[in-house]
Amino acid sequence: MDKQDWIEILEKLQKKNMGWRALTPDQREAITKATESLRSAVCSLSDGFDITLEDCRALEASMWSMHHAFEHLEPTEYQLGEIEAHNLEWDYDTQTWHEVEPSDETLDDWEPHG
Repeated sequence: MDKQDWIEILEKLQKKNMGWRALTPDQREAITKATESLRSAVCSLSDGFDITLEDCRALEASMWSMHHAFEHLEPTEYQLGEIEAHNLEWDYDTQTWHEVEPSDETLDDWEPHG
């Protein structure tokens, strides 16, 4: 491998680490526990083609941990209604929000909130 290959490896590692650091502590913990549970279950399966009840419980706990850590990455229908009522808008493409000014069509009905 030449220098450019190692630079590419380092850039990939850097991106992975930046992504990991961008997660919340709960998300990192959920991923870590899920990885450990999956590793244990796979080892059990490969050792004796059997999975223990303990592994099943750990997998289920990890699944729920991941669910709770990553649920609601986008606003719910209720939240979207409230967001709109406060002259805010969620952009699904960029996963960001911004303030909006009422359009000319709704200006007659518009009342500032706050």
